[in-house]
Amino acid sequence: MTAVGDEVRLQLKPAAGGGYVDGAWWPRSRDAVAEFPGVLAAVHEQVGDVERISYALGDGWEIAHRKLVVDGRIVRLEGFHSMQADTLALIGTQQRRLILLVVAPDTARDDATAALRTAADPDTNASAEDILAGARHAGRDAAPSLTT
Repeated sequence: MTAVGDEVRLQLKPAAGGGYVDGAWWPRSRDAVAEFPGVLAAVHEQVGDVERISYALGDGWEIAHRKLVVDGRIVRLEGFHSMQADTLALIGTQQRRLILLVVAPDTARDDATAALRTAADPDTNASAEDILAGARHAGRDAAPSLTT
């Protein structure tokens, strides 16, 4: 699903999809308090109530506290140096988990759209790094040529 406006910009693989990531999310900022509740609501059907969000330390998330209250529930926020950059792990109460590629908020629309589409492709088993690199290349290829 891709959304515009105030909706969450997210695409997920079908339930049977495999690979390193289960889809991609393009937040509008790195403010966890503002962004995380929307993505949690958007993935509720796949994961249920999320009780933990793991993120890569150094990814630029603005995290003031290690806990976030979303819809009256406490969600633990855990940063790890060992986690792959540009990803989030959303862990639900039934131990269901989604690994999302996080497309940087300032990414150009064409590049972000390419990354969302690629990450949600059920045949994609590329790493987050490879998907983002390929999306940047795809965005440049989509630009019209200005040669004379």
